[in-house]
Amino acid sequence: MNRISGLYGIVDTTFSPQYSHAELAHLMLLGGCQLIQLRMKPSDTNGSWSESVFKTAQKIMALKKEFDFTFIINDYIEVAGKLNADGVHVGPNDTPVKDVRRSLGDKFIIGYSSSKGLDLGLVAEKFGADYVAFGAIFPTKAKGPDHPVQGLERLRTFCSEIKKPVVAIGGINRSNIDDVIKCGVSSVAMIRGITEAKDIVSETKWYVNKFYSSSP
Repeated sequence: MNRISGLYGIVDTTFSPQYSHAELAHLMLLGGCQLIQLRMKPSDTNGSWSESVFKTAQKIMALKKEFDFTFIINDYIEVAGKLNADGVHVGPNDTPVKDVRRSLGDKFIIGYSSSKGLDLGLVAEKFGADYVAFGAIFPTKAKGPDHPVQGLERLRTFCSEIKKPVVAIGGINRSNIDDVIKCGVSSVAMIRGITEAKDIVSETKWYVNKFYSSSP
């Protein structure tokens, strides 16, 4: 079974500081999301590994007692390995995919962000990435200038060339998700579209149902 499919909920408190990371994860899981990524950037962690990443990830891992879901940790390879999370997600400025694979072994899911185009995605796939995230598909405040807007046509091309599951990210919402799914993606990653909702559980349910009702 493909564990990288459907709604990919990214747990990031940047735009919803009223919640903790674990609270956001719990709400998404209540809404039926089965793929969760913990995203804590240096501003959340004082620029170091620190105990905060480990303790936060530990709280989310504890939710596996109640929910069946795939848990990915962004950037922090050592934390993912120590907690035996399901996987880790890295980008062009992080540890290379082949080194992550060497460090964590074959059982870990490794995701890679390809924000510059097809070439980096193909390289990541060659060196062992299990899925490749592509975006930003549309303008978004959640991604900086190093993630230029790619658009639907480039996403369609990307999906046709990459053999591993493709995760679309960036500016995806209720009005454009159908067009994104039609490009052939395996999964749609969301941050603000869910975390800024008045009712996160209901919003999560909507996207979970939308993905599977719209998939070919």
